Amino acid sequence: MQETSEEFRRLHPLTFVHYVFLAIIGFVIAWTTSPESGIQRGSLIFSVIYVVVMGPISIAKYLRFRYYVTSEEMVMHYGVFKRVRRNIPSDRVQNVAIERNFLSRVLGTAVVKIETAGTAQAEGVLSYVGVREANRIRDILRTAETTHAPDESIPASPDFRMRLPRLLLSSAYQFSFGLFAILVGVLQQLELIGLINIETTLRDIFEKNFLGPANSQQYSLVMLTIAFILITLVLSWILGFAQYFIRYYNFYIELGPEKIHRKFGLITVREGTLPYKRVQSFLIRSNPLMRLHDWYRMEMQTLGLESGERGFQPAMPFAKWAEIITLGPKIRPFTAPEAYTRVSRRTIRRRCLRYALLILAPVAALYLWWPYAVWGLTLLPISWGIAWLQYLCHSWSFHDGNLFIRRRIFSQQLWVVPIERLQAFEINATFFQRRLDLCTLRVDTAGAGVLRHPKIIDMRLDDSEKMFTEL
Repeated sequence: MQETSEEFRRLHPLTFVHYVFLAIIGFVIAWTTSPESGIQRGSLIFSVIYVVVMGPISIAKYLRFRYYVTSEEMVMHYGVFKRVRRNIPSDRVQNVAIERNFLSRVLGTAVVKIETAGTAQAEGVLSYVGVREANRIRDILRTAETTHAPDESIPASPDFRMRLPRLLLSSAYQFSFGLFAILVGVLQQLELIGLINIETTLRDIFEKNFLGPANSQQYSLVMLTIAFILITLVLSWILGFAQYFIRYYNFYIELGPEKIHRKFGLITVREGTLPYKRVQSFLIRSNPLMRLHDWYRMEMQTLGLESGERGFQPAMPFAKWAEIITLGPKIRPFTAPEAYTRVSRRTIRRRCLRYALLILAPVAALYLWWPYAVWGLTLLPISWGIAWLQYLCHSWSFHDGNLFIRRRIFSQQLWVVPIERLQAFEINATFFQRRLDLCTLRVDTAGAGVLRHPKIIDMRLDDSEKMFTEL
């Protein structure tokens, strides 16, 4: 029986509040980053022009955006200067995601994203509708999917949940140097407008807690450098802790007959479903500290999701290995191999030469102006150590219809790629690899990114040919 809407619907009236909030943030950033009065007057003029021009356009966009949903399709009409009608058949819908940030939860609104297979982003976005309307749209499109059994429902209890003690523990393992870089940029802007002085603040903190004023002049450069490194590490850990906690708060995943249901987030709550057929491979990540305590993070490399997630969706953000090998095969069957085959030992020679050149080149250049740069040659043994560790951490296995690839030292990765999901194979070799009878085997899956893909580096040429034939 077809469920229909009698007329087109509009977005939530409080959509304008979201627009105004974003505009205010933009104005504040533009104002605070303009320390000179002349630039501030320019920012004020630009702000007035922006309001005069974009205000009516935003109102027109809201008035001209209409949509309706039936059990057969979703139709959207939008556009001010260019009128667009978009029809999304219900049987092509793969995921209906509902996102609510902090302001949305205060206003009782939500963003609905309709995703189909094979697209790099959501096919339809409704920003913003009421929460009840968002649930209604999701229910209509979900019940209309012909690929599902009629009695499919979400399980009563989640298959995996990140409770508060585990969430706090997992956040303690996180560092975020990217957020720290953003924080430094903000502090520099505040320093430009005269609100703070970074050097004076660091010096005052260091004098009060570590050195007296008498010693501060003598050790000023050394101590400020040490203080900056320590503060960088501490703030990176604090920011990483906060970011991880906010993102994965109340994370849970439920496995239905044909779809995966997930919900997580503190400030922005993300909820959606993901068909099993969209999962292309698994990426299990860890680091030496996490592995020491048997903690891992499992992600699903998916097809057709937004580029903001780079094709990887969290399945188990922080779990024991036993939990991963229990839940993972329910999503896509695999069994962990008992043994792995390491890449050729010649990789140590090739990598050591490359890292040595990276050390020798800057040392030779600096030596022309600074004779003490010759001490940089003491770093040469490190190149051999890193090459040896990379050899130990890089291995592969072809087991039970899946290709397993382990890589990296610190940000350790374990790829689990089902053979039926492989789209292409590639064997390439650089000049130095050809001299050592080595090569790189790269496999490609649908929706894989350019930078993040499974590959075996410095594989023996005969092993690669044998693997290529088997695949």
